[in-house]
Amino acid sequence: MEHTTPLVWNPILRQYLVNAAHRMSRREGTTQCPFCADITEGRVGPDTQVWLHPNDFPPLMPPVGEAFVVIYNREHNRTFTQLSVDEVFAVTKLWRDLYRDLASRYPAVMIFENSGQAIGQTQNHPHGQAYGVSVIPPTLERELETVVLEDAAGRGCPFCHVREELNESEYQVADNNTWQAFLPPYVRYPYEAHLYPRRHVANLALMQDEELRDLAALLLRVIRGYNALFDGAMAPMPYLLGLHQLADERFHFHVEIQAIGRAPGKLKFAASSEGVWGLWTNDSAPALKAQELREAIAKTEEASS
Repeated sequence: MEHTTPLVWNPILRQYLVNAAHRMSRREGTTQCPFCADITEGRVGPDTQVWLHPNDFPPLMPPVGEAFVVIYNREHNRTFTQLSVDEVFAVTKLWRDLYRDLASRYPAVMIFENSGQAIGQTQNHPHGQAYGVSVIPPTLERELETVVLEDAAGRGCPFCHVREELNESEYQVADNNTWQAFLPPYVRYPYEAHLYPRRHVANLALMQDEELRDLAALLLRVIRGYNALFDGAMAPMPYLLGLHQLADERFHFHVEIQAIGRAPGKLKFAASSEGVWGLWTNDSAPALKAQELREAIAKTEEASS
């Protein structure tokens, strides 16, 4: 049966997956940077620092979806942790603009970053990605189901409850005026961090500038902390970063960073029990790992002061 859409329905798990065979020929190993070409070929101005690049191998196209690359900085060799708070703040504002645009056409906006060759990053130029999708992906759908169930039971926002329970606890690794970062007891990866805004807000479109700047600052603190673990023996930490958000005002916007390193020279790969059945095993004590990350963040801040 020939499919007319890249969205393929799995009738057993009752969820969609994307079939995008053309992406097998992406630019792995090329020495030519398509994002630098935006500068050299005049597609962005000489003062432009952050911009959107249409995905050259989009897994989705209208009306099913749209795909973009979010360029974090015009300097090819800068890494995310080398950016300043103001430079990352500019990225978060671009995220907000992009969310507002895509959310006007799609029910789900997936903004994310794959960082590190170990997890498939193919371009070194500092960047992330974004998809507007005509269906809600399984993880967001499951989170929304929890929100709906808790709301119907009169218990309010489950994310707010988690944030309140973890507030000032052994699982909190960093915070600022409007955001908190935790390594919750139910994480799947040893150093997986969840970032919550203190204010209940559903998505980027509703975020104030102060909150976006604080998000930029907290992202830098956490990821620089990853790179300082074990005196830098795990740097650069490969990670998967995703912004969880929906238009439903009952939802609570949050960021998850799945740090793939589990110890110096060792990565956490999904084993059969995890990848095949979805039953994850975390071979660590989350509270201990939270303490290690807190101490690593403190070291980076002492070194820069």
